[in-house]
Formats: sequence, structure tokens, C-alpha cells
Amino acid sequence: MKKTAIVTGASRGFGRGIAHVLASVGQYKVFATARNKSALDNLKREVDKLGCDGEIVPVALDQNNDNEVIKFSEEITEGNTKIDLLVNSAYQGLIGMTPHFGKRFWERPISVYDDHMNVGVRSSYVMSKLIVPNMIQNNNGLILQISSYGGFIYFCDVGYGVAHAAMDRLSYDMATELKDQNVRAITIHPGAGQTEITAFPDGESPNFVGRAVLALMEKADDNFLNQANGKTLFTIDLAKEFGFKEDYDTDGSVNEARYQGSKPFKEMMLSTLPQYDTESGLPKYSDTNNEGFADLFKGAKPK
Repeated sequence: MKKTAIVTGASRGFGRGIAHVLASVGQYKVFATARNKSALDNLKREVDKLGCDGEIVPVALDQNNDNEVIKFSEEITEGNTKIDLLVNSAYQGLIGMTPHFGKRFWERPISVYDDHMNVGVRSSYVMSKLIVPNMIQNNNGLILQISSYGGFIYFCDVGYGVAHAAMDRLSYDMATELKDQNVRAITIHPGAGQTEITAFPDGESPNFVGRAVLALMEKADDNFLNQANGKTLFTIDLAKEFGFKEDYDTDGSVNEARYQGSKPFKEMMLSTLPQYDTESGLPKYSDTNNEGFADLFKGAKPK
């Protein structure tokens, strides 16, 4: 039978790439959610033109509205629908913070913090809470949070770091409560992206992140998944493990550069985090929180 996935934030960015790859390569039925219905319809048309067995089901959904999310969860879990995968990729924080680069937290509107937390951490918690009973009933399922290295380094904004540290912890604590239910929760850290919103040089494409998600579902065995349960994985490590790369990376050099560049972050993850290390100094906030850095988020600027 065709597997079924839910991907939030699927109208653009990593969420769109994940939904596209799951449907077009993995042949999944993907409930693709976002507020922008026309963008989701475009995604469906794009996948339909490929003539594959997968399917995009566009669902206009505001994850700030609990009633809408509850209604959606009830509708798709009716009958014999089995949800194999939930990918929590919706995130509003980039849009909220981009107009305020160069300012520090007391100079930014309170709403910027809420944008990081509400559609991101909170929405991931709510969607997971509503979908996981279906997975428990079927004694199988995987919940993925799409997070960021900003969970353990200062990056751009106070709210950004707090939100992504919380996303990482969300998987850990969910996995702790789910470990006897055969339902797993894992966090994925993509590197800096090349999307409709972000423009980091040699950044990861949405389809690259989609391949990482598909690899976890289709190539990872139970031993790998059990070890990864509750933990944070880097997309580049999954690329090394399961042998995928960017479409334009003909010789693997981009993958290798990303792998080498990820090493300091992994060392930080595996050692004491900075906030617990009384011997380490504080980072320089202006390295990433400056007006020029905002150009890397040009797609998140107000029109």
C-alpha cells in the first residue's frame, strides 16, 4: 500500500522539497499543508506532471488556529487512514525577524519572539499531539522536526536560538514518552539553505533535505532508527550514510565541503553546550545579526 505522510509548511522552502521528494520519488500520498493554497496547488500540478504514483493533497491550514488543525487531524485520520510520517516543517520565525536585522532583542517587537515560537515549536507540538494517537493505534510511525544549528549556537536572534533548541528537545522528550509505542521522534538539522527565502552560498536545496527525509523512511533499518530516536541528525551525515547528493554535485565535492564544515558543530553537540560551559566565552552577536546578513534572507522581507 502507498505510504501516507503529512508535511507542514509545504508551500515553500524545505517543507516543499520534502513533500515533493516524498511524492515524486517515494510514491507517498502527501498531505501538504500551508496557508498559501495556490502555492500548494502549484506543487500538486508539478508532481502530477511527472506521472508518478505519488500524490500531493493540498490542504490550506493556518497552524496558528488550533481549531483548524484539530479539524484537519480528525478528517484525515477517519476510517482506515494510516499516517506513516509527520514532518513538522512549518516555521514563521524567518519572516518575523528579517526586518529587524542589526537590532538586539530589546529593540525588536515582542511579536518577533512569538513568530519564532508559535508556528514552529508550538505548532509542531500541537500537530504531533493530534497525529500520534493514529500512529500508536497502528503501532508504527515517525515524527520529524526540521530544526537548525541555531539550536546550539547564537544565530541572528534570541528567539531563533530558543525556538530551535526547543525543537531539538521536543523530539527527545516525545521519544522518551513514545519509546514503548513503536513510534519514533527525530530532529533533522539541514545546513544553511538555498530556498525561496534564504540565499546562502552553496546552501542545501529543498530537494536535498527531502532526500534526507526519504532516506530515513526507506533506507534506514530499525537499528539505525532506534539509535537515532529522540536525537538530532544532520542532513549531511544522512547523505554520507545513504549516498545521496545535490543534483548539481557531480563529483561529490559539495557534499564533502558541507561534511567538513559541519564538524565544529558536531563537536559542540557532543561536548558540553556553551550555556553549560562556565569556561567558555560568549559569541559576538553581530557576526550574524547585522543589516548586511539580512540579504541572505531576502525572500523573507516584506513585499
